Amino acid sequence: MKYLFSDRFGGSSKPPFDSLNLALHVEDDSSAVQRNREVLAKMLGVQKLAFMDQVHKSNIKVITELKNQTIKQIDALITNLKGIGLCVMVADCIPVLLHDELNAVIAVAHAGRNGVKQKIVNKTIQKMLSQFNSKVQNIKVYLGPSIKSCCYEVKEDTTQGFEKYLHVEGEKIYIDIVSKCVDDMQSIGIEAKNIEVSPICTCCDESYFSYRRDGKTGRFCGAIML
Repeated sequence: MKYLFSDRFGGSSKPPFDSLNLALHVEDDSSAVQRNREVLAKMLGVQKLAFMDQVHKSNIKVITELKNQTIKQIDALITNLKGIGLCVMVADCIPVLLHDELNAVIAVAHAGRNGVKQKIVNKTIQKMLSQFNSKVQNIKVYLGPSIKSCCYEVKEDTTQGFEKYLHVEGEKIYIDIVSKCVDDMQSIGIEAKNIEVSPICTCCDESYFSYRRDGKTGRFCGAIML
């Protein structure tokens, strides 16, 4: 197994997508994005990459064969096929990578506020258990760079379900979706020692794309392969 979280450097895209933008849906030049995806494939050491047309829901796809590079209307992918890089694109949401070494199964999940609320990661884990006979004690989870509570200001009407994960500074409300995601995973048996969380806040660190910080911008990627 090999995995990585890209940053925004080393690609072909021009501002405001400079330079390793991996998303086709952000109005970047498509030929630049394809060159960037070739860079990612070389970094990961694979010929084939699987991307998602992410929709902030909790739909999950098990890949038994790869017909298209982009899989529509999906926010999580699972496979036991070798030589395919599963990719999740983000610019503040949590890129989540999962690996069951014992059964040789990998997965990715796109965990934004809506996805976390819908427990997209737990649902992905449960599908690994039901379809690949994975055990929770054997699953390792990697949460990549994402927006942290220092920068994730929200309106009160978006806080339902996150009441334990808010902090208030004056009239401002901030939300910690990372901690909720971790707590949700532990509630179904994922051990703390098997969860690795990046300390990087994408909104603070300009090495990463951040929609909250920049608006029109690119997407970096979490990717994993067997």
